[in-house]
Amino acid sequence: MDILLTYSCPRLCPHLRFKVLLSHRPELFETYAAHGFDLVFSGHAHGGQFRLPFIGGLIAPNQGLFPEYTAGIYSKKQTRMIVSRGLGNSVIPIRINNRPELVIVTLSN
Repeated sequence: MDILLTYSCPRLCPHLRFKVLLSHRPELFETYAAHGFDLVFSGHAHGGQFRLPFIGGLIAPNQGLFPEYTAGIYSKKQTRMIVSRGLGNSVIPIRINNRPELVIVTLSN
């Protein structure tokens, strides 16, 4: 289930809207960018479960081997996506070179 939040400040910028999407599926980033979201928060990839030095994540749900979106900030057009490695595991109960993470984001103008 994805959640869309639209933020606007009518007193300061009556025509400006900032679209934020909370999504469980980082592999759909191309779709989010095509729909004009400004900011996407995502996870589900567990950081690639196992991380290889200089390569990155090894495997992620719905992305398979050597996934593209495992952790960090990604940009396409006007869209920025923040992918958290998260705190838990997938069906494999261990992480290798992949510390759990809690992302804290401060939004300001």
